[in-house]
Amino acid sequence: MKCSTERLIEGLIRAQMSEYQHQLEQKQKEAQHYVVTVSRGFGSQGKEVAQLLADTLGVRCCDRYILQQVSKLAHVDEEFVAVLDEHVSKVGEHWWDTLMAKKSFSLEDYYHYLVKVVLSIAQAGGVIVGRGAHMILGPELCFRVRITGSLEQCAQRIADREGVGIQEAEQRVIETDRERAEYIRVIYGADIADSGHYDLVLNSDRYSQEQMLEMILIAMRDSGYVLPEGLALNPTKGV
Repeated sequence: MKCSTERLIEGLIRAQMSEYQHQLEQKQKEAQHYVVTVSRGFGSQGKEVAQLLADTLGVRCCDRYILQQVSKLAHVDEEFVAVLDEHVSKVGEHWWDTLMAKKSFSLEDYYHYLVKVVLSIAQAGGVIVGRGAHMILGPELCFRVRITGSLEQCAQRIADREGVGIQEAEQRVIETDRERAEYIRVIYGADIADSGHYDLVLNSDRYSQEQMLEMILIAMRDSGYVLPEGLALNPTKGV
């Protein structure tokens, strides 16, 4: 039996979809309208690849922008929304309930505005990073990518980027990935690692950012997307 939060988010999505779905489906038929979601492991280079993809497709890469728009619609501080966004697994603890009450901003409010923002981005076209956008939009309205990597490789990238020791970097990767997985579980009742929720899953241990970009573009093209002219991609290969 689904918990109340799962039923709530499903209801919110259905309500918003009834307003936007027809418009989104029409836009998806247009050659230059692209909506891609990128789920990523911490240190997997997912954000970097998402930005490269957005630049290539000529659309906006939306990450922090989502929090900015949620806070704007809800009339609450962006930093508070960021705390909720990053620590959703703490919802239900006494100190968290007290904090939420003081801000007059509930988890249900967050769900509501998150769905509105994701659907608004989808209308305009964009590459949406994280926040379970792939669960909101589904395969009909977006191309869904997940980028992963081993703990060792992801931690090494974090250590190099942030100038910390490898053990601290490994702990950061473990904790961040755990929080992201919990976010998807709490809000959508889903497993972030379930490949059935994605159209393409890439292991960043094996490929460079540029190679991952090309594989995403090829997969999009072979799925029926009409890509911008002038892209030099490998020819379609038979299966």
